[in-house]
Amino acid sequence: MPLQEFWNDAPDLLWTYRNSYMQKMEQDIELEKQMINYKAWLEGLYNNRAVVSALSKDIQYFDKPIEFNSKPKTLEEKRQELMHKIKEQKLRGQMLLKQRSEK
Repeated sequence: MPLQEFWNDAPDLLWTYRNSYMQKMEQDIELEKQMINYKAWLEGLYNNRAVVSALSKDIQYFDKPIEFNSKPKTLEEKRQELMHKIKEQKLRGQMLLKQRSEK
């Protein structure tokens, strides 16, 4: 509240500013609660995946963080990602064959 309004305007204006401020604070608190709840849910998701991957051979832990706001991948991006994975597997296979032949 500007100082000029505080001293020269109606006293009820102070309560209007106060009520507006209190509503804003309540909204901020509610937003903070939602953020904390989301972070706790996400932590539970990661912990769940860690436990399941430790107890099961079929499920692996995440290679990279989960991207919730990412845009869908195009066919070209999917193809590039698949080619990258194939190249990695090929290199691993070649290294294994090289190690076995050396023994």
